[in-house]
Amino acid sequence: MPSRLNKLVVDELKERFTGVDTCLLIDFTGLSGRKAAALRSQLRAECGDGASFSIIKAALARRAFGEIGGMAPLAAEGEELLAGPTGIAYGADDPVLMARTVADWSKKEDVLRFKGGLLSGRLLAAEAAVALAKIPPKNVLMAQVVGTIAAPLTGLLAVAQGPIRKLLGLAEALAKKNAEAETG
Repeated sequence: MPSRLNKLVVDELKERFTGVDTCLLIDFTGLSGRKAAALRSQLRAECGDGASFSIIKAALARRAFGEIGGMAPLAAEGEELLAGPTGIAYGADDPVLMARTVADWSKKEDVLRFKGGLLSGRLLAAEAAVALAKIPPKNVLMAQVVGTIAAPLTGLLAVAQGPIRKLLGLAEALAKKNAEAETG
């Protein structure tokens, strides 16, 4: 029979993570309370007020996640992801930005390691979480797409302008020749 305190913690986890289907699980070994607070602040500053980082107890998290639709894959198949000291980053609208923020912060502090997570309700391996953090920012990706679309159009424009330039050159030469013939 679970203790009353454990039941309260499970209920609180269910309330906090209901509706969450994207999160990053992080090994926080060596993370002090002050650094955890700094990471929370950084996540909120870069990813919005809804983003947060929490320390979870694996057994209670598994129980709570098993009862939440979007988090169920973690309870069912994420045994190794929840093993050991586990922190969870969640609540950001942009999972790439959240992963990049955690990765950048981790480079400075050298204490965090991605364990995996969930992306739109699907399990994410540690390598995939690291790769997610390496995706360029949204505005860079949009610029790359526009550049990719614009390159062939620029070439087409140059090809289309070629005959027009030749025609203008011929017209100028003819006008010059006629002007010389009239003066001469």
